[in-house]
Amino acid sequence: MFWKIGSFPKCTHHLFLSHCAEDRRDLVLPIFDKLKLTEVVPWLDQEDYYYGRNSRAALRDGILRSRHVVFFVTEAMLTTARGWCVFELAFTELLELNFQFVGGQVLNSFLPLFFVPQSDARLPRSVWQATRDRGQFFPQNSTTDRVDWSVSVIREFLTREQDLSREIASFTRQDRKLKQRMQEVPGLYERIVKFQPNRLTV
Repeated sequence: MFWKIGSFPKCTHHLFLSHCAEDRRDLVLPIFDKLKLTEVVPWLDQEDYYYGRNSRAALRDGILRSRHVVFFVTEAMLTTARGWCVFELAFTELLELNFQFVGGQVLNSFLPLFFVPQSDARLPRSVWQATRDRGQFFPQNSTTDRVDWSVSVIREFLTREQDLSREIASFTRQDRKLKQRMQEVPGLYERIVKFQPNRLTV
């Protein structure tokens, strides 16, 4: 039995950006700024984490109110190998179990972006090993800017997920039992079929 969420709030953000503090200035903040210019609403602790809140509760609520989570798996992330990012991954994996129905996964919660070589010997010994097939690796010999590459990959991911939400909405109009099952948990159906907080222009 997995942990079930009793109700889902409306998403206020498209993305929760999970990262190490060492990567914030040169990688994550520039990505955050560029995403905001493309209709994407990202959640970042520096912007959306209000002083005085319990850290665990603030991060949990940030993830719960974000439609997806992007993990930046960098040299710093693997070197640290602990901290809030591991908690955020565990919570996101539990959250995603709530989106599994007969027939498969109806919403993909997370996107890992790897900025280390695929051959890095630390990956198989890390919590990120199980996520490798769901993420993308930054080309090590690329002349492409890491920030631009990340924004492009994230936008492609969001576009696919937005299309999936339309497909699920269309499918559930024909499958009333599935729609009813989704509606048993307050807010779950809306979370799956409505691309909150707003749909993106493709």
